[in-house]
Amino acid sequence: MTAQLLLRGKRGAWGALLLVGALMVWEKGWTMDMEHFKLENGLNVVVVHDGRAPVVTHSIWYNVGSMDEQEGKTGLAHMTEHLMFKGTERYPVGTMDKMVQRKGGMMNAFTSYDFTAYYQKVPVTELAPMMDIESDRMENLKLSDEVFLPERKVVAEERKLRTDSDPTDRFFEQVMRRHYQHHTYGHPIIGWGADIQNYTFGDALDWYERHYAPNNATLILAGNVTAAEVKPLVEQYYGRLKREDVPARAQPVEPLREGEIRFVRVDPQVQVVSWNRWYRTPSAFQGVAGAEVVPGEATGLWVLAEILGGGASARLYQQLVMEQQLADSASASYDVVRVGESTFDISVQPKDGVPADKISAAVAALVDELKSGGVTEAELARAKVSLKADEIYARDDPFISVYRLGMWVTAGGKLEDFNRWQDELAALTVADVNRLAQTYLTTDTSTLAVLAGHTAQLGSVAVTPEQ
Repeated sequence: MTAQLLLRGKRGAWGALLLVGALMVWEKGWTMDMEHFKLENGLNVVVVHDGRAPVVTHSIWYNVGSMDEQEGKTGLAHMTEHLMFKGTERYPVGTMDKMVQRKGGMMNAFTSYDFTAYYQKVPVTELAPMMDIESDRMENLKLSDEVFLPERKVVAEERKLRTDSDPTDRFFEQVMRRHYQHHTYGHPIIGWGADIQNYTFGDALDWYERHYAPNNATLILAGNVTAAEVKPLVEQYYGRLKREDVPARAQPVEPLREGEIRFVRVDPQVQVVSWNRWYRTPSAFQGVAGAEVVPGEATGLWVLAEILGGGASARLYQQLVMEQQLADSASASYDVVRVGESTFDISVQPKDGVPADKISAAVAALVDELKSGGVTEAELARAKVSLKADEIYARDDPFISVYRLGMWVTAGGKLEDFNRWQDELAALTVADVNRLAQTYLTTDTSTLAVLAGHTAQLGSVAVTPEQ
């Protein structure tokens, strides 16, 4: 529910026809053809039927990510993702990739704050071998120092290339650390450089043995399959795995705080100024500072982000880019699905010669106007239509369906609630959205992050002293 995909590029009569078709589907009660069952060892299985092509996406989602790491051991979730491709006794290093490619498929993996996931996209006829590979490496990963040490160097080099050599990535890594001062979302997913150099083969092995188990995972299959067809295969390959004593997932909480956090940096490597404000907001699964989740608030904030900064017709773009001509781009974003609390982000790229303090004043005035005057019925209606259509077209890709479901279940969501946002969106009123803006778009508890190439681009915004 966070990606805004596909429809935005469509124009003219064709785009209008697609939009009308999407909304006709919506009004009939659009949902995915989804089935669920659970094995005795605790493995959750979700099957999404899509019969348009003879292919299937086979994915396994572990309820562990970088948020579960401790200080001094950051990056272990990502490191383990790398090690999972180093092979087992039955599938030595390199053979898994080659096998998938020979069968006309592809495989990959990704680590996030809330989860670690592995997937293969293959013809339906090749589903059984994928289950064999994935179930085997869930319990039989062959690890040693000879495997671990070279891979640790690979990860350290990855960090240098992606983060240490990129001024923007370095900057936002530090912003996260300051915004989430106590919550483990402040840890970079790839890990701090010193931690990568210091953790050992034993640390990685312990992570693997504690978290990789059927009762800590969800198998999601999307494609031309049904639950009745795949259940015997799932039981054959995954049913033999043993349930493990997996530690309960901690739920870190970022305490309440008073006062704005400011992180302002000047880096001569930066060519384009970046102005950002992050407001503390609930997600679908945790309120601000651990408060109880209020049903419908996450969906309302999703709509508010669309109204404020969801495209060229949104308020931020219209006022800052078109009318005041202060910026080249201006947008708002919000993540609905997270284990912990979320953020409502406003991002602006000022025009060349426009200092950051002018952007701060313009955004503050825009937000104040929004909070005092409220959104309109027309804005709410447009946002609902846009988000409905975006979501329908996004889920037209089976892989996106898998991704959305995986995020939902690893964050703690129940399958029966996966489409709850449809009812919440339909019931949402102007008063609801206005209340959310007044409650959560509060500068005093937000984080201001500005990155510039030289001090003249800041205006009166002061650089944050080095700590």
